[in-house]
Amino acid sequence: MADQRTLIIDNGSYKCRVGFCNSDGPLFEFRNLIAKPRKDKKKECLTIAENAFQIGDEIDVDAMRLLLKTQFERNVVTHPVYQEHIFDYILGRLAPEGDWQPQPVLITEPLANPNYCRQNMNELLFECYGVPSVCYGIDSVLSWQHNRQTNEENGLIVNFGYHTTHVVPILKGQLKRDKVRRLNLGGFQMISYLYRLLQMKYPAHLNAISWTRMEDIFHNHSFVALDYLAELRKWDNLDYYNNNVKKIQLPYTPPAAPNPMAAEEKLKKRKEMARRLVEANQKRLREKKGEEIMTEATTVAPSASTSSSRTSKYQPPTDIPLETWLNDIKKKHTDIVEKKANRSKRRQEMVKRHTLASQERMRIISLLASHDKGSDEFGKDDKDWDVYKKISHENESDSDAENEKLMEYEGIMKYHQASMEKDNDSIENTAELYQLHVGVESLRAPELLFQPSMIGMCETGLSDLLKFVFDSMPSEDQQTLADNVFITGGCSQLPGLRDRLLKELQEMRPFQSTFSVRQGKNATLDAWWGGKDLVNSPCIGSCITTKDDYLENGTEYFKDYPTSNKYFPTPRVTSNI
Repeated sequence: MADQRTLIIDNGSYKCRVGFCNSDGPLFEFRNLIAKPRKDKKKECLTIAENAFQIGDEIDVDAMRLLLKTQFERNVVTHPVYQEHIFDYILGRLAPEGDWQPQPVLITEPLANPNYCRQNMNELLFECYGVPSVCYGIDSVLSWQHNRQTNEENGLIVNFGYHTTHVVPILKGQLKRDKVRRLNLGGFQMISYLYRLLQMKYPAHLNAISWTRMEDIFHNHSFVALDYLAELRKWDNLDYYNNNVKKIQLPYTPPAAPNPMAAEEKLKKRKEMARRLVEANQKRLREKKGEEIMTEATTVAPSASTSSSRTSKYQPPTDIPLETWLNDIKKKHTDIVEKKANRSKRRQEMVKRHTLASQERMRIISLLASHDKGSDEFGKDDKDWDVYKKISHENESDSDAENEKLMEYEGIMKYHQASMEKDNDSIENTAELYQLHVGVESLRAPELLFQPSMIGMCETGLSDLLKFVFDSMPSEDQQTLADNVFITGGCSQLPGLRDRLLKELQEMRPFQSTFSVRQGKNATLDAWWGGKDLVNSPCIGSCITTKDDYLENGTEYFKDYPTSNKYFPTPRVTSNI
């Protein structure tokens, strides 16, 4: 089979990796996703190439999130139509000129793959693409075979996939299929949890919290805590938070620099608009009275001297520093604003009945009214006018001169806004407003492997799953498996996962018993390399299913071997007629 240049396809639910048995590695890899762009109604005449599916890395995942399709349901291929598009894409890249010649294929499949799904795969490979033979291998087992020592026949594989996590025991080179256990949780659920956590934390940045950004944060910043509760307590310390928080900068557009003359230009336009309205109104009145329409006086634009005088009014004196002068202007502006606020507050208090100011005013008026009605001599005495001034002072309104001064001070401050020194406490850094602070979220998402109940799953965690597998074995086999724990899959690369598994094994195994946890050399590519090792091994002849086997034994048939899935024919329904 190796002489015929076998094509090896690691058909993972997250990524697909393709290469030949004689290549130094996978020729290419891509996301196992399909998307069909919406048809443009303006372009009715589209060629087949223009209306084709987009595959893998050609897709903008964030922009086409609602159009994404995959051939997988969890980790099982249930949509053969989408799988056919994936095969077309693979063969199109391997043979761009269309000169593809059918060759043997080794393709990975999940544990306990249903016969119906394998039947669809056989029909695609044998009927549609005409391959001479096919070999099915389990990705996690192939990864273990690539990393095992010479003559090693025992191992407990923990495969961390994109949708599922499997615990697979192998004893004496035989896959113990009845002892395999699965947890329906993987990288997809952990990324989704991180996605929801940050969306709830930053509701103002929902559009910026995209799926691809969450994948990047999960792969680069998440880790598994050795002790989850103890690690959470550390984040209560502000210094620990500042030293360990990950700040992710989101894209943003810096605000434009303020134009100091913009307010003045708007005021000039409003005055010009008001002048035109007055002139138009006067013209209509003259026409109504039958008066002769007078020649409109041409309006002369403000002279340069007027503009320059207005600008010079905004400039500081030559003998005073700009900062000192601006601070003095700011103080005067604040004083006038406070006076106006105090007067407004007094006027509001005078309206209310039970305030002290209102009661004092009514007391003075009642004293004046207590004099004899027949002899009204109020005003002859200077003290009477002092009382009147005191009463009228309470209703004092804002003066026009004061309002003009206030407008002048505001114009000066607005003109020099770019050069004014602001307090650090009042300045809001625009870049910091567009940042994601990833703290406890970086350890909460991977903790789902050990506590699925955090997202409402009723399944047990990985620790209990391992203990369940150990308890189903004799004590001798338990020790053998505990000494050969092997972790693989994309999520096995999370920092701290190996140490956490060692801690969990120490807690569940008997006192002074031994155990070890090994990790693959390259968790993402080991399955493909294991497939290459199997194709180039002497025993490959007993693992392949030829087209003659397919035609003779049925569409769901495949040839199994000790470390593959077991072939069980589908029971046939017989009628009792």
